[in-house]
Amino acid sequence: MRRTVVVMVLGSLLAVVPSLGASAGPTREFLPLPDRIVLDDVCPTFSIVADILANKEYATTFTDANGDPVRSLTTGTLKVRLTNPENDASVVLNISGPGTTTYHADGSSKLVARGTWFFFFFPGQLAPGSEGSSILHTGTLTLLTNADGTQEIVSERGRTEDLCARLS
Repeated sequence: MRRTVVVMVLGSLLAVVPSLGASAGPTREFLPLPDRIVLDDVCPTFSIVADILANKEYATTFTDANGDPVRSLTTGTLKVRLTNPENDASVVLNISGPGTTTYHADGSSKLVARGTWFFFFFPGQLAPGSEGSSILHTGTLTLLTNADGTQEIVSERGRTEDLCARLS
């Protein structure tokens, strides 16, 4: 009887241990960006040119037992110069965050952005018929991205600045 219990316990442990070993720990990856990004249609009357001045941002991603991403933490330094090429108005920003993205099984995700972030939205991205927009948010902002790519700001605390107005 005792031997049967020991065999059952060992069998249970062997069944559990491989599944624990198969589950990888979090991964940390550098988030590369090109030196310059042209953002067309993110302001109603002009594009924004984003020059990356410093990028030391990393994503730490946590996965489930199947290896699917569950949550990602974005940290590190990101500094940009945003320019309106029509009038050369520009602003240098430290938009280092951090933020946490939670991924859902239906393909949607939720970003909780803390600190300072630059958000830009293309026409129709926030709602059908919406104009492009660009904002600087300092505080906490929660952004829902639906499986179809549309987005919705579901909550915000802090200060929001219209960068299209600032650069016009």
